[in-house]
Amino acid sequence: MDIKTDVLVVGGGPVGIIIAYQLARTGISVHLIDKDPKDGQTTIGRANVIYPRPAELLDQLGLAEELVQVANLCRESYTYKDGKPVIPGRIWNFVENIDDTFFDFAIMLRQQFTEAILRKKLQGVGCRLYTQRECVSLETRTPDAEGFAATAKIADLATGSKYTVECKYVVGADGGRSAIRRFTGVTFEGDQTEDKWIRIDGLIKTNLPTADSYGSIESPTHGNVLWAPLDQGISRIGYVFTKEQEEKCGGNVTEEVAVREAIAAMRPFTVEFERVEWWTLYIIGQRVASTFQPGDRILLAGDAAHTHSSGAAQGLNTGIHDATNLGWKLSMVILGFAYPDILRTYNTERRAAAQRLIAFDRKIAGLVAGKLPDTFEPDAGVDTNELLAKLFNDASALNTGLGISYERNVLNHVTEKSLIHCLILPGMRAPDIQLLKPGTHDPARLQQLTPNLAKFYVVVFAGDSRSTRLRIASFGQYLESKTSFTKTIPSGVVEVITISTQEANSVLIALGHQSFGPCYYDKDRSAHKRYGVDVKIGAVLVLRPDGIVGISAELSACGGSDVTGYLQCIIPCN
Repeated sequence: MDIKTDVLVVGGGPVGIIIAYQLARTGISVHLIDKDPKDGQTTIGRANVIYPRPAELLDQLGLAEELVQVANLCRESYTYKDGKPVIPGRIWNFVENIDDTFFDFAIMLRQQFTEAILRKKLQGVGCRLYTQRECVSLETRTPDAEGFAATAKIADLATGSKYTVECKYVVGADGGRSAIRRFTGVTFEGDQTEDKWIRIDGLIKTNLPTADSYGSIESPTHGNVLWAPLDQGISRIGYVFTKEQEEKCGGNVTEEVAVREAIAAMRPFTVEFERVEWWTLYIIGQRVASTFQPGDRILLAGDAAHTHSSGAAQGLNTGIHDATNLGWKLSMVILGFAYPDILRTYNTERRAAAQRLIAFDRKIAGLVAGKLPDTFEPDAGVDTNELLAKLFNDASALNTGLGISYERNVLNHVTEKSLIHCLILPGMRAPDIQLLKPGTHDPARLQQLTPNLAKFYVVVFAGDSRSTRLRIASFGQYLESKTSFTKTIPSGVVEVITISTQEANSVLIALGHQSFGPCYYDKDRSAHKRYGVDVKIGAVLVLRPDGIVGISAELSACGGSDVTGYLQCIIPCN
């Protein structure tokens, strides 16, 4: 069978599925393949945690609820040295201090179950994952009249047959040994260390007093040891596998060796494995692709674009950032609702973020093994565990993902006036805030009101209408003009919502004007305060589909014109 499809996604792990899901639910045809059968040992274990910001991103796609229902939700961590608690806790204590989000916890769920939930959601939008399919060649060309620009040869590993896929775009989400990256000649920049780590999951009996929370055991023989409580009563132990330990087993690292060293790593606490579900030994390395967009029609995401240690458990989390940054952009471009140039922002935004993560990972990977990174001054008396704790604490915004932001570009329109209107600069995450629905006063979260449906949201902070009434009227008058985005931008690509601090028997009375889209109340003014919007002046923000602030403007006709100018740089006019 030969196939013609809008997008070929190679790699059916979480990143590939999330990208395919976003595309499919906007009506774009997708052929999603993975060479793994997805029914055996290779699907067990692996990534095991989703932090707050990636959870928010999944929530805006309607993908978080099912994960939360079956995961272990972790809000506490403990550190032990010589069997005694270290107070305050170190390393993982950032999970205890999460604020400014409703996802103030870590979602502990093994990748096999995450993937199963995502595959079910994928089927719900009319797309499926084809397993045991491998991309064996890829050629690109100038797009034809229909936009098709790539030809891939796919091998069905189950039958031995081959078929051709003609597509407009190719997404390589096929892991650290990416075939798509290799076919396009993209270099994987970075290096590999001599350090080796073991991760082992199982049903474990232990006298660790806080076994249901994140744990860090400062071992004199196995580095800074990870204890992670996962789903279904399973736990993970992670430790440094030293040269001495490797020599002790003659280089023959078996499950028995992994269990034996895990028991030693947890001392003085006792552990007994009732069963082992998964284990792995891997060499630490950090690499990033020289570009995430090798050509106009090919894009790399997840481990195909960057790899690093599991020291901060950022692999899947970073991949979710990639997927949710790329998905809406690719959807809008294919549908003709955005200029193709916006795809370049995927490369610049996400590659810079990956480079920052890798710089962080290089430091923590060494410290986990009890080594000072090259960037640190030598100090014979230094406690590497203390340094590791400080590094994690200083990078808490990176670890949770809540502090990840993007530089100025066509999507993030920063001006000298940006801070006048709002304290959240373009390129930064739009904080989730709780609002109230008119009448019932049912709570409504901003991120639920602005789902990632490959559309932009204009959020009108109307403030206190007793002070902002003239500004509201000016903005409303502009929206009725023929030059407004409401008249020039295709229908359904931009939605408007209004937030008012004033409440009345009707929205019309509360605002002194017809609402701009649905209206929600901010009676305690906490939403305006969080965004730094003066209730006597108001403001207008545009949120990207992925919940990033695109522009902030004043609440007036002039601000409306600024919003229109911003949107018209991204979205072709009618």
